Amino acid sequence: MTADGRPVVALIAHGAHERGGGMERVFSELIRRANREYRLIVISRELAPELRRLVEWRRVPVPARPVPLQFSLFYLLAGFRLARTRADLVHTLGALVPNKADIASVHFCHAGFNARKRDERADHGPAVRRINSRVARALGLHAESWSYGNKRIRVLGAVSGGVARELERHYPRACIFVTPNGVDTERFGPSRQARRDLRSAEGLSSEDVVALFVGGGWDHKGLSIAIEALGSILAAGDVPPWLWILGRGDYDRFRGQAERCGVGDRVRFFGVRSDTERFYQAADVLVLPSHYEAFPLVSLEAAACGIPVVATRVNGVEEIIGDDEGGLIVERTPEAFGQALTHLATDRALRLKMGEDARSRAVMFTWERSAASVLEIYRKLLGQSGSRAEVAA
Repeated sequence: MTADGRPVVALIAHGAHERGGGMERVFSELIRRANREYRLIVISRELAPELRRLVEWRRVPVPARPVPLQFSLFYLLAGFRLARTRADLVHTLGALVPNKADIASVHFCHAGFNARKRDERADHGPAVRRINSRVARALGLHAESWSYGNKRIRVLGAVSGGVARELERHYPRACIFVTPNGVDTERFGPSRQARRDLRSAEGLSSEDVVALFVGGGWDHKGLSIAIEALGSILAAGDVPPWLWILGRGDYDRFRGQAERCGVGDRVRFFGVRSDTERFYQAADVLVLPSHYEAFPLVSLEAAACGIPVVATRVNGVEEIIGDDEGGLIVERTPEAFGQALTHLATDRALRLKMGEDARSRAVMFTWERSAASVLEIYRKLLGQSGSRAEVAA
């Protein structure tokens, strides 16, 4: 504890910033809200420059690629740094170190992922990439089993109810809380002006229907399914919606797929963008054909902007879609996504109604609520001796 009475919390993560995925964003938002009540020591590879003045940063210099090497080196070096750090609480972003910890935020359950039926579509791409992915998943599973299965972490903070159920199934002795993701509802919200401006810049009218795909890891996220869905709509004699793609991936391979499906003129790649909210605001529906998710931030951001979500049955989407109220949950096939897109494309009133419902659900998931759920666990852990019954009380 510091001289001013603030408890010391060590945060361990590969990175904390807003330009990455949900995991990096969650710790970034937590740091912004916890630094006044706690002295934070961040052990990470990356840290956003604007956050460095709020914490004590202990950088772990490891390469970004290949992922198995990054994970292995970070696991050892961050563990060594943590062993030399005096803290009242240790909070990790997953099973990242061999050390004991107090809380782990779980944004990906490797055991839950492995238990899902293998999907060949998620294992496409160059052989080197497939091998790296499989090695990385194996390392993650072993680290998870060591930390979660042996109760080396007092509390697991699951990012969604679905992840909590996976953890309960695979690590039944663990103490589990739900600490949900959040969304910036000021940045992500409906905007008629943004819709008009972006569509005008892209040569589209207000009547054109736009499906949006956002994310990296295009094989795992199912971009091929989204593209083939447009092809199935075209084959059925209908006009497919436009498909806008944000994120980084193998542009040439997927552009070639779109051409082979006959929809090359309906698919547009925009790369990595810092103004993603404009694309949500200009689109009509988000497509999320993922093989596995914990609680995808893109579903919250799209819903907050008032557009429905068409997704596979992955963790987190039920919080947004409900019983097909804020969108549609479908099978992970091009035909199922094609039918869902056709249904929504031809019924504007339904799109608007679902978008309104999705937004009403999304606005409840604020970053304040997300951080508060974690800080409440901090207080429980600091105030109790640590038995499962006491912490869960």
